[in-house]
Formats: sequence, C-alpha cells, structure tokens
Amino acid sequence: MNRYEFAEQLRQVAPAVEAALRQWALPEAEPIANLDDGVRYALGLDVGSDLLRGKRLRPALAVLTCEALGGQRSHVLPFAVAIELVHNYFLVHDDIEDGDVMRHARPTVWQKFGLPHGINIGDYLHGRATAVILRSLDCGVSLADVLRLLNLLAETLDHTHRGQALDMNARSRADLTIEQYLAIVAEKTGHYLAAPMIGGAIVAGASESLLDEIRTYGSAVGPMYQIADDLIDLTEGKGRGERGADIREGKRSFMVVFALSRLDAATQKDLLEILDRPRQATSPRDVARAIELLEECEAIEQARAAIRDFSRRARESAARMPERLGRLLTGATDSLESRTR
Repeated sequence: MNRYEFAEQLRQVAPAVEAALRQWALPEAEPIANLDDGVRYALGLDVGSDLLRGKRLRPALAVLTCEALGGQRSHVLPFAVAIELVHNYFLVHDDIEDGDVMRHARPTVWQKFGLPHGINIGDYLHGRATAVILRSLDCGVSLADVLRLLNLLAETLDHTHRGQALDMNARSRADLTIEQYLAIVAEKTGHYLAAPMIGGAIVAGASESLLDEIRTYGSAVGPMYQIADDLIDLTEGKGRGERGADIREGKRSFMVVFALSRLDAATQKDLLEILDRPRQATSPRDVARAIELLEECEAIEQARAAIRDFSRRARESAARMPERLGRLLTGATDSLESRTR
C-alpha cells in the first residue's frame, strides 16, 4: 500500500470517527460555557474543514489496525475516540507550555478561551478519555480487554509526560547529543504514536508477539514522525501562523542538535543566542539566520537522511506482520514520511 491508498483508507474511516467523536466527546448534559464549546473547538467539531481540525490520524490507525486483524469497527471506536481526546489534550497543554498562539491556522485554545479555561479544557479532554474507553464494555469488548486498554492509556500518558519534561528541560542545553535527542523522542512520541495501533490490535485479539512487533514499529515511526515534524516547521510551517515556530520556542530539534555538534564555537554561539532569545524578541530575521546556519552545516539534509533510515526500519517491521496489517502500516509509513503538514 502506498500513501495514496493509505489516504483513501483514512478518508473512508473518517465519517465513522467524526460521528463517534460527536457522540462521545461530551456527556449528555447542559452545556457549560468555556468548557463544552472549548472542547468542540479543540477537536475542530465546530468547523467543516479538516485543515482546521487536524488529520484524525490516531483514531483512524486504531480502527484500521483492528479491522486489518479481523476485529470489528464498532468494538474499537470508543478507544479510537479516547485516543483522539488524549491527542488534543496534549496539543492544548503543549501550546500553553510552548507559548504557541496558532494551531491549524486559527488561535490556539488558550488564546481563544484564556489561559485558565485553556488548562481546564485540556484537563477535561484528559479525563473524558477514560470515561469513553469504558464505553467499550457496551460495544462488545470484554472487561479484560477494557482493562488492558486502560493500562495502555496509563502507560502512554506516563511515557509522554516524562518525554515532554525531558524535552522542556533540553531547551536550555547546548550539549545535547543525537542519542539523547532520540531517547527524548522515543518517550515523547514513540509510545504515543504506537498506542492507537496497539489498542486496535488488543481489541482484535492480537497475540503478545504481534503487540511487541507493533511496539517495534512505533519505535521507528515515532522518531521519523518527530524529525519530519521538526523539518516541516522550518520548511512548510505547521499551521501556527509562522515558519520557524520551533526556533522562536528555543526547541532543540534534530537539526539544532546536529548543528551544535558541527558548528565552530563562534557560530554555535550565534545559533544559541537566537534560540535562547525570548520568543517575543525573536525577529523573522533571527529565524532566517538560524535556518541559514542549519542549512550551511547540512543539518536539514541530515534530518532527511534520518527520516529515510527510520522509514526503512519501520517498513522492515511492517513486513514481519500479518500481510493485511503490514500493507496498511507500509502505507502509513509512506504517508508520514512524505507529509507536509
């Protein structure tokens, strides 16, 4: 399966995911201003364009993985919705932590609703995910598997929060190595990206050996996804209203870490001064200069090479899986490797 076939798979499953989100994202209760409308805004349920609500990649991966292994869509939809709720919880809080004011080409949740409500909206998305997973019991999933899904959610949250702390701690470092960067990414992104597929496989009754192979796949596709994300920020932008948002944030991306290991002391100092400058004081000229330095030491080309290497590892893992699932994840790898947003 190539990326175009995978995109068609996403398109076909999208209506079921959207319907389930609208059904389960909020309880049947009197709406509360600055909460229910904030949840809908965070999830993009208030708009018709997918450009303003994200790709719905993770819930689709949960559904498609389950179906590729012979499971039923109705059984996995609650978990798929929960994963999307958690994803948006991460995004809401990540925007607060990073000071980002735009996401999906419109104001971030905390910018629109204010910081206190933004924190609460994110917290609500987090808490709602557990309640939605419990809906799996009404959809034909056994209690034992529901407990496994809840444990998967807990493990994923643990890894991702620890990875986020490591990532924020790294923003003031000049001595970060590529190995340390990849360890952070494995915590922050690898588990988080594998979780939808693992959950879908659990619902479908997959063996422990297959779950381990999916984890192996995640350990390759997670870093690939994150490095591609770092690269998109410098080349295409990420719907945050500006190119180089990560530079303004001072993020130690793959390219920055590689550059700091290659630049001479004086040029390294120039790059660090830009990265460590307060966000509001970082000008477009500063961003352009930082990108120029990354290009001069071939950090951007090195990032593309790393993406290709992790893509190869992910494809090798997918080839060891049952044919239908392997084809699906090969298409997912192709899509994630070549994405531009």
